[in-house]
Amino acid sequence: MAVKVLITRRFKPDKIEAANAFLMKLRAEATLCKGYVSGQTLVSADEPNKVVVISTWNSRKRWEEWLNDSNRKKFHARMDELLAAPEHVEVFFVGERTPEWVDMA
Repeated sequence: MAVKVLITRRFKPDKIEAANAFLMKLRAEATLCKGYVSGQTLVSADEPNKVVVISTWNSRKRWEEWLNDSNRKKFHARMDELLAAPEHVEVFFVGERTPEWVDMA
């Protein structure tokens, strides 16, 4: 079953340009991962240092593989320096949840 992952990040105000470049590189890496479907980056109209990334994965298993991927961890370690607060991650099932054994992806 497909999942949508919402990651909210608040960047240091003086690091927004660097953060945008980082997010583009991170998305490029994610697109190469098995199970990646799409992604979108939203910047708050009221708080320009608040960014929400929405990605779609064909299963929670594939998202978790990317979450634990060594390349992602390297990016994330460098991105931590740009953050004003820890990121917040939420995973949502698309539609009605079915048992994991049904997911053949």
